[in-house]
Amino acid sequence: MYALMTLLSAGIEAGADAVSKKVGTARRRRVIDKAEPVTDAGVGRLREISGRATAGPAGQITAPFSGTPCVWYALTVHERYHAWRPGPLGPAKVVRHVKVAEQLSGPLYVTGDTAAVRVDARGARLELGEPAFAEFENVPNGPLTTRLSAMLGGRLRPRHRERTLGFLVEELVVTVGDPLYVVGQARTELGDLVIGKPSMQPFIVSRTPAVRLTAAQD
Repeated sequence: MYALMTLLSAGIEAGADAVSKKVGTARRRRVIDKAEPVTDAGVGRLREISGRATAGPAGQITAPFSGTPCVWYALTVHERYHAWRPGPLGPAKVVRHVKVAEQLSGPLYVTGDTAAVRVDARGARLELGEPAFAEFENVPNGPLTTRLSAMLGGRLRPRHRERTLGFLVEELVVTVGDPLYVVGQARTELGDLVIGKPSMQPFIVSRTPAVRLTAAQD
């Protein structure tokens, strides 16, 4: 009986996660359907661009953990911790994670058929495939977290104290010529056409074109 009730509790949680994903997919699909190709006259509106990554004014850079020559990288840190899931026969221990830090190398430059844009990727859900670097460290002052703390300008502090299991560090990279698909809000900044996060709507930065993106999430 206990095993059955535990399975039911896990099923309810999995169902809630599935509903949340479907809602997120629907919101993103609406944004994609409303977006129009980016042009110089499209400031203040939802715009999309399919193109290729290009080097910015600083040229190529090197991703700090993977050592990959690239034009842009994103470093994210997730804290893994023990949590308690409510169940019919009492709480059950599960492992969860939360993003505690993120560092972007700077703006991302994309050149498409209709325009060249600078992408302010802050707040975007990055769908860039497998990370070039991924490592988990379960000690608070290990070599990985020590190096990371120096880069971020402050020590990583476990939010969940004794329930913290460690930190997962991932590095996503974009290299010259990588295909990119971006949907966001267009604006001008210092003479550049910029795509950034829309207000209260999804912001997409993906390697996958729009048609394949929506189809893959059905």
